[in-house]
Amino acid sequence: MALHFSKGTSAAEAHLYLREAPMRQTFEAFMLAWRVLTEACEPVLAEYGLGRAHHRILFFVGSYTDITPSILLKRLGITKQSLGRALGELKAQNLLEQVNDKQDRRRKPIRLTAKGRDVESRLFASVRAVMTQSYRHVDGSQVEGFRSVLAALMSVEDEKSPHQQAGEAQSL
Repeated sequence: MALHFSKGTSAAEAHLYLREAPMRQTFEAFMLAWRVLTEACEPVLAEYGLGRAHHRILFFVGSYTDITPSILLKRLGITKQSLGRALGELKAQNLLEQVNDKQDRRRKPIRLTAKGRDVESRLFASVRAVMTQSYRHVDGSQVEGFRSVLAALMSVEDEKSPHQQAGEAQSL
């Protein structure tokens, strides 16, 4: 099924995007785009025997200095057990380190090691190459529109009740 998105849709036509067929096309596009992005990283992940969960952890740890496990759990939406297992595997390969915070012993920030920075950099270079190639097909306002839709999708999580969020994190 080919995906066709029209450019320059008027405000009067915008409601048409709320119909089932365009929603299905958009969701399909998200799934296929995610597949393309993750497949670009597969060679590096395979080199280290890592999976997509490891990649997501490396990305967030590389993006947020001294991220804590609790923030990482919230960002990833996974269980403590899953996070603990993946962190253990990344530490065993000397890709991550976890240190005690000198001011607050309860905090145990996570950092990339030098080897971890190298691996995360290679993974992100793969993502960046795919995204750069895609962005070259559209103009800046379309990129900003895409980012606005992504931001709106992420805000849906913020609108849920804490009970809904906790229940979903437990079921993953």
